[in-house]
Amino acid sequence: MADIKSSEHDLKKRGYVTKDQISEYAGEKVSILLTMLHGTNPCERTIAAYNLSALDNQVVDELLKQLAKEKCLYTKIAICETLERGDQSTAARMILYLGTIGQNQYIKLPDKVSAKKSYPLPRDIIARSLGKMDSSIFKTLLNVLETQDIIKIREVLDSIGFMAFYHKELSSEVNQNIIYSTMRKYHQDDIILWKCILCLSAFPSEETKNILEEYVKQKNGLTADHIFVKEAMRSLQLGRLTSS
Repeated sequence: MADIKSSEHDLKKRGYVTKDQISEYAGEKVSILLTMLHGTNPCERTIAAYNLSALDNQVVDELLKQLAKEKCLYTKIAICETLERGDQSTAARMILYLGTIGQNQYIKLPDKVSAKKSYPLPRDIIARSLGKMDSSIFKTLLNVLETQDIIKIREVLDSIGFMAFYHKELSSEVNQNIIYSTMRKYHQDDIILWKCILCLSAFPSEETKNILEEYVKQKNGLTADHIFVKEAMRSLQLGRLTSS
């Protein structure tokens, strides 16, 4: 029994609440919910995050400010799930925080490719939420590639690839050419280039296949165990571009 109580206590410390607890505050004033969102009780912060559904600019900004400093898992999830229901305006404000929350982003190339059989979830918390939003924000994501902000470009590529992979209508020739252009422009940034190679698995075409096969053939002095080569092989398989 003590173990169960201890487990419940730990869950509360991490901001876990039930649907009934959330619904108790349905229709509460935004001002009260915002006070709860920034309060000391993690469960109240979670309840507030789920009930802040009217996503005007002020609410979005407050959610993002809290997310930037939030330590409790379930409260983070609540904030992200609320933001993911937002529109273009919400996405634009979220983009300001790309690569700035937490320390889970790649700062160097990984040693191995993902073992997942689908598109890997973005590691950056904002990139992950952007990738799960309605596909109508896709152009807003692509616009980040024109900013010359290296940190944001690195992270938004994960959002772009993730969204395009699960929304096949986004895998157009126009959109894939934007990824090709990004590869050429930032060919000296290893992380951007690596993420573009992964991203191409969401844009299956003969041209994509040709680009990826150039890496598989170990052009430009790459060795068989280089991450670019391995990622290109995985992208060919993931994008169903391998020869039968």
